Amino acid sequence: MAGLQQDPFYIVRQEIQDTVNELQSKMSRFHGLTAANPERKTIANIVTDGCESLKWQVNELDAAVNRAAEQPQRFGLTPEEIASRRKWISSTRRQIEGMTDTIKTATAARVNPAEEKLHKANEGFLQDEGGKQQLLLKHQDAQLEDIEAAVTRLGRVGLTIHEELASQGQMLDELGEDVDTTHSRLRATQKKVLDVIKKSGTTTQLGLIVFLMIVLVVLAVVAFV
Repeated sequence: MAGLQQDPFYIVRQEIQDTVNELQSKMSRFHGLTAANPERKTIANIVTDGCESLKWQVNELDAAVNRAAEQPQRFGLTPEEIASRRKWISSTRRQIEGMTDTIKTATAARVNPAEEKLHKANEGFLQDEGGKQQLLLKHQDAQLEDIEAAVTRLGRVGLTIHEELASQGQMLDELGEDVDTTHSRLRATQKKVLDVIKKSGTTTQLGLIVFLMIVLVVLAVVAFV
């Protein structure tokens, strides 16, 4: 018997049993509390998490027993010992499942018919409002698409206006250069006419010169146009 106590199975079994006893003690405390007591929910969470951990440990221990049962002589196990171990595993598993089911049942939400009806009405209202919100969002998306298209068109018009202004600016620059050139020609012509008038002293010559000046001005204007 002393050798069996040193068997890994019994070491793990004792650890599992200690945890089961601790959780059962918490279950007693759980049943002694009212549903409104916040400690009750805390204990429920502790027991639930503990049971989940125990399930995994028991399953691993069960798998180890099954492997040992394939070669009992190697591990020095008798059929009675193997049966005893499996019996304990089954009993412990039922205790764990019992605590889990008790917690689930005790913490399940209890809704009376009036509350359930109100809950369904609220869900219907929320679904209806959700549908309205979806329609509103689609309408807003359509408006945003129209605005985006209008902005794109305005951008294209602005680009066209910019190109037109640039072209007209270039034409004005060229016109200014032509005006400056014509003005320079007129000044030069005027200077020549004055020089000729100064050198000549007769009225006939003056009239002829004035006539020539007028012709030159007209030719300059025609050339500018």
